Amino acid sequence: MNCKEFKKNLWFLLENTLSPDKRAVIENHLMNCSSCSKLVEEFSLLWGILEHRERIQSSSYLWVRLKQKINEDEEGKQSVWGRFKGLVIWARPVVAVAVLVMCIFAGYLLGNLPQSANGQTAYQADKRTTALKQFMDSHYLNHLNGLPTGSVEATYLDVVSGK
Repeated sequence: MNCKEFKKNLWFLLENTLSPDKRAVIENHLMNCSSCSKLVEEFSLLWGILEHRERIQSSSYLWVRLKQKINEDEEGKQSVWGRFKGLVIWARPVVAVAVLVMCIFAGYLLGNLPQSANGQTAYQADKRTTALKQFMDSHYLNHLNGLPTGSVEATYLDVVSGK
């Protein structure tokens, strides 16, 4: 037995509540350890003084009040997750409303883009027209603009321009 184990059992030794086997081990340790022997002497002296003193009677409600106070203290303390739990419960509806508002706003913006007669947005139609003009300029096809519908040149121009 070491001194640490002995100190754990000191109280039981003073009250004579140890089993005979355990008591024998502790007495063997006391014979070999002077610091623990001195500790037993000091506590035995203190124990003897306290036994001759008049005992103070506690209130019958002491334990009830003590347990109540402990429960109140434990209820007042929240874990870290307990603090965030309330925040998470509060944040879910706020995030849902924010996402809903953003979706409605995006739908509003997409729905208000100007559209041409064939269903393309004005931006897409302008881009296509600009690309067609650039193609015609680069291939010197501007003189073919006035061709009659159905001619070979007009059909070629329609195929090349993607109409």
